[in-house]
Amino acid sequence: MKMRLILILSLTSMLCSFFVTAASNYDLEVKIFAAKASERYYKLYNKIAEETYSSLNEDDFEMIFTKLTTVKVIANELVEISLEASEFDLNKVQDPEMKRALQNLRKVGELFVLGEDYFSSVLINLASLKELSTDKDVEPYMGGINMPDHDDSPIAYYPDIQRIFESSNDPDELKYYWETWREKNLVWSSVNFYTIVEAFRKAAAILEVPVLQFWYRCYNHKDFFSEMEKVMEEIRPAYRQIHAFVRHELHKKYGNDVLDPKGPIPDHLFEQVLTQAWKEGSVIETYFPFKELPPYDDFVKDFDARKAIDEVQRFYKSLGFPDFDDQFLNEQLKEHDDTANSGDCRADIFDLTPRVFMKYCRKVDFRKFMQNHGYLSRVHYAQEKKNLPSYVFSSYDLEYPVGEAVILSACTPKHLDAIGLAKDFEFTNATLMNRLFRMGIHTIFNIPIFFVHTKVMNDLLNGTVEMDGINKHYWYLMQEHAGVEPPSDRSQEAIDFPYRFYLDLEQNYQTKKFVSEVLGYQFYRAFCNKSSQADHLHNCDFFSNLAVGHDLKAMMSLGSKESWRDTIAKILPDNPGLHGDALLEYYAPIIDWINNSNVENKLKIGWNNTKKSKGS
Repeated sequence: MKMRLILILSLTSMLCSFFVTAASNYDLEVKIFAAKASERYYKLYNKIAEETYSSLNEDDFEMIFTKLTTVKVIANELVEISLEASEFDLNKVQDPEMKRALQNLRKVGELFVLGEDYFSSVLINLASLKELSTDKDVEPYMGGINMPDHDDSPIAYYPDIQRIFESSNDPDELKYYWETWREKNLVWSSVNFYTIVEAFRKAAAILEVPVLQFWYRCYNHKDFFSEMEKVMEEIRPAYRQIHAFVRHELHKKYGNDVLDPKGPIPDHLFEQVLTQAWKEGSVIETYFPFKELPPYDDFVKDFDARKAIDEVQRFYKSLGFPDFDDQFLNEQLKEHDDTANSGDCRADIFDLTPRVFMKYCRKVDFRKFMQNHGYLSRVHYAQEKKNLPSYVFSSYDLEYPVGEAVILSACTPKHLDAIGLAKDFEFTNATLMNRLFRMGIHTIFNIPIFFVHTKVMNDLLNGTVEMDGINKHYWYLMQEHAGVEPPSDRSQEAIDFPYRFYLDLEQNYQTKKFVSEVLGYQFYRAFCNKSSQADHLHNCDFFSNLAVGHDLKAMMSLGSKESWRDTIAKILPDNPGLHGDALLEYYAPIIDWINNSNVENKLKIGWNNTKKSKGS
């Protein structure tokens, strides 16, 4: 009996040894593949950087076509890597790092796995959706007075109609542009949008990954949308208070004929509130006059574009980040040409770790100065992760919340005083509340919109809703989560998404914005706690704190080598996930003020169901 037991144990040990060896051999095979794939991937990055970026300002059609041919060659290589990675059985891989490497490599083909369908159809669809906002196809509102010289030429949503929303207080004019732009783009938007949704389904099927896993591929998270739902639950009470206050002010301004004092806010007025948050004449003007805001643009009036960049770089150097090298300064950092500076110039970032190319705007104002603090986070992030295998260069888009956290610190009165930009201005409590309220409307009113836009795609891709019912579903979500209704009854055929819904759709931009806003406040609070500052959170500055820089570098250097949750744990060790509490703490003074105002005015918190038809 004892001999039999020894034999059984011996045999068991041999079998275990065999399986461990087999598993180790399989892991070794994966490791060799991943190393070779990383080398191929890295060469492709360099090729894109050298050949594609150089054509960004290329007007010669033949040259552009040559570059497109190059992109196709690169795409084919990426697809090969994806398909080869898909041949490995993830269940046999024991090493968590190698398993994550395979998961990343399976997705490097992106939508390129569609082959010629991508280049001949999907690229055109994506470009068409982006052009919806810039096509001059809307006739001016004849009753309005906001067009210069009453020009009757057709106008585009961006920047023409957007500027009208920033200045107009005529609800009929705003309603006209809201409806007309959607009517003009109904067919074009629906056809192109449907094609892209189908492209994601098809690409996921080719790569043999669940379609939602492919859609949230940046986060490599089993159920990332549940993180977003949790945040919405946390911020809902505060949002409903702000919603009630804003609706009350809109009702005082426009009356019962324009909106129901207990119902959802019509979308054209909701958009007006968002675009006028930092303009004179907004709905909070009675309480927080625009003229009493700090003269922000005056703070940077002596800056030229490069001096503004240098000042931003000083912030990062104070945290212990290295200075820019000569290659970045001489070859990768460029100023936009004159043509690009017509209208509202926007900086361009082209991120190809370890190289990041940036084109900055010639004009300097305070808003662009702050935005540059966010842009440079991507440059430093790329430098910190440059020594990783290229298959973990992706960093869960954490560059964006890092940038948000730096902006929150750089825009504080404490920081502006410390670096001498606001030396001639005294920040009073009224000034701080004015700034905080305008920031709060811009941030807290946007978060439910980013959520709804994400959920629309989530529900379309997983089959919860079909295309022929998407508009009704969209307005259900807008009412449920944002307390917003259409300005008028909508037809069965309507597709009422705003133009920003389509921005960088293939990159899941709306989810990226949601995460950036929420996680940015979490990072900011963690850095403030690290700085041990006693001031209110909304006036904390972590400039010159090397411990903050150490934590940032620790996270940045990981890329996507570890899971999303383990990566952000380098900054949020106690509770690594998406949470709304930091954002609520930041805006607590203004939320308390609103709560008291709502009680005094005996306002309804929440909203009744809309009486508008939302289509079939």
